[in-house]
Amino acid sequence: MLERLDYAKNERIREAWEKLLETTGLRTDPPYTAVYGIYKDGQLVATGARDGARIKCIAIRDDYRGGTVFHELLSGMITEALDDGVERLFLYTTPDAVQSFTHLGFRLLAQIDNGISFMERGAPTIDDYIGLLKEQRINYEKEHGAVSGPVESIVMNANPFTKGHRALIEDALSRSERLHLFILSEDVSSVPTETRVNLVMDGTADLRGIIYHPTDSYIISRTHFPSYFLKRESDMTETQARLDAVLFRDRIAPALGITHRTVGDEPHDTVTALYNECLAQEFRDSITLTVMPRIRTEKGEIISASRVRGMLMSGQIKEIEPLVPASTLRYFKSFAGKRLVRSWTR
Repeated sequence: MLERLDYAKNERIREAWEKLLETTGLRTDPPYTAVYGIYKDGQLVATGARDGARIKCIAIRDDYRGGTVFHELLSGMITEALDDGVERLFLYTTPDAVQSFTHLGFRLLAQIDNGISFMERGAPTIDDYIGLLKEQRINYEKEHGAVSGPVESIVMNANPFTKGHRALIEDALSRSERLHLFILSEDVSSVPTETRVNLVMDGTADLRGIIYHPTDSYIISRTHFPSYFLKRESDMTETQARLDAVLFRDRIAPALGITHRTVGDEPHDTVTALYNECLAQEFRDSITLTVMPRIRTEKGEIISASRVRGMLMSGQIKEIEPLVPASTLRYFKSFAGKRLVRSWTR
């Protein structure tokens, strides 16, 4: 019978849970909405965890594999998620488990050559998301007309929107009359999603040819990519970037006729450099990747969203002016913007 594990308060339960993960080659990977387990004869033989809509840390003791315990564990976790109002679930898994998850209604979204896969269950589905993207494109073209030639794309978090983001957009539009601009949907940033979207749209209102899109859960956020099944945490960025690239290349880009993608260079950020390298590898012969050098202010200062946030938290609101468009500056001078910055220090 499936039960929730009170691993945080009960040391005995925590030790048994961590041992089961370790013996099956996994490790803990917080945060968790809930951790579940199945006991047989007083022994923990199966466990799984959920972080919002993400299932992870599935471990079955060797002598219970191939039986009914896996189905019992996942069915129970799916039911628990539905009871919590979570109708759509995602997971990342190794090749040996894909078929088992498929039998429980999960669908394969992307898979890379080492077999690591991204899967979903429930609705809305990726087909619904693709349908939304196509609808947004059609509605835009009804008003502004279709274009021929290259079709650009950018994915950004814009936390918050800076002159660096604006320069990236202008660079992409210099090569194409159409730009599909994806703004990360997950509300895990210092600046809430709705505000980030508004700042991007306000900061680019004078530019033609941009179609704004949400990412939903299909352009992967590094914040939530699990690493519990990888041998080294350093493998996480490469694996996630490659899955991200394959899903974009095979499902999203064809639906919108995207031929190009533009990213920013991060010479002092090894994670972003590796991410861009993986995109280039997976996009080879299908999507043209442009890496734009990072821009600086007239005084040679680096422009970055993290620097802007740091200055705002230090009360240097006037000093962010060289780093952000006028619309972003206006927002952070407003009551709503000041209230948001105060919330970062609570």
